[in-house]
Amino acid sequence: MMITHESKRVIPFRPHDARRVGADCFYLDAIVWLNGDRIELGDRVGFNYGCWVNGFGGLTIGEGTSFGPYSMIHTANHAMDDPERSVTEQGWLETRPVAIGRNCWIAMGVKILPGVQIGDGCVVGAGSVVPRDIEPYSIAVGNPAKVIRSRR
Repeated sequence: MMITHESKRVIPFRPHDARRVGADCFYLDAIVWLNGDRIELGDRVGFNYGCWVNGFGGLTIGEGTSFGPYSMIHTANHAMDDPERSVTEQGWLETRPVAIGRNCWIAMGVKILPGVQIGDGCVVGAGSVVPRDIEPYSIAVGNPAKVIRSRR
């Protein structure tokens, strides 16, 4: 399948896709959307192609926040204490909610890990892995993501 500017589809979220869906929320063409009943979206939240979102531990995203293609948000970690069993058979060890503020830009391929809070107005650079909180109006990049400057 080839997606071009002319063929891409902007698909609106439906009210039952999440616990709360603000006005004008959308995704492009394809998204993995798990545990939507634990996700709250502010107005104008947008996900580009191929994002992976699991709200199992709780997820809140503020208005005007956008996600680049192939970004990932995870709110839980697998249990893995029993070496005789597959990790995927052991259930969830912990759930930790994620909160992302208003008017953030989460660039392509960003991974946001359980328990993270990203403040209003943040920019997270492409390919970054976010294992800890980011203060409002920060620009963070890298693996692990580090704040390189303030937008203020």
